[in-house]
Amino acid sequence: MRDLVPAGSSVFDIGCGNSRLPVALKEKGCTVAIGDISPIVLEGYKAAGLEPKVIDLDKIAETRIEGTYDFIIMSEVLEHLANPEEVIAVLKERTKRFLLTVPNTGFYPFRLRLLFGRFPKQWAHHPSEHVRFWSHADFLEWLAVQGLVVEKAIPSNGFSLKGTMPFLKYLWPNLLAHQVVYQCRTQA
Repeated sequence: MRDLVPAGSSVFDIGCGNSRLPVALKEKGCTVAIGDISPIVLEGYKAAGLEPKVIDLDKIAETRIEGTYDFIIMSEVLEHLANPEEVIAVLKERTKRFLLTVPNTGFYPFRLRLLFGRFPKQWAHHPSEHVRFWSHADFLEWLAVQGLVVEKAIPSNGFSLKGTMPFLKYLWPNLLAHQVVYQCRTQA
């Protein structure tokens, strides 16, 4: 994702947790704002010289967001929300481009679990961690309904036959990509 953001861009990374991406983007020469609900996360980024903002995506309509950004990044965030459509609608007013990632429920291990009567496991501690589930194909459709145009969809990881064929996830991302980075722009 770092390589998709040009140097000098203004970026708002929302729900970033303890990711190194905001720091890497700052080092690249970007102006970076952080949005998270966790005061601990925000303090950590403040110490790194980044601009932290408290943001509760469950109450996005009540949240005051100022300024506009070249990119809004939400990596592994939307699947945790009951209101991702509302979040995108509000944030579209603040950017022309998004970088989004979600786990691909269509990834073959998740499909196999479903085949054998188990729900696709995309959580660490409890199934309520994820409230929304999209395959790659479903997410492309969802983005279009939100008025977003996908410029790039890049599988970030997935099936590669133990690293010998890393190109496989690009050939059939709906089955072989575990996560996908979506670079989207708003419709003009």
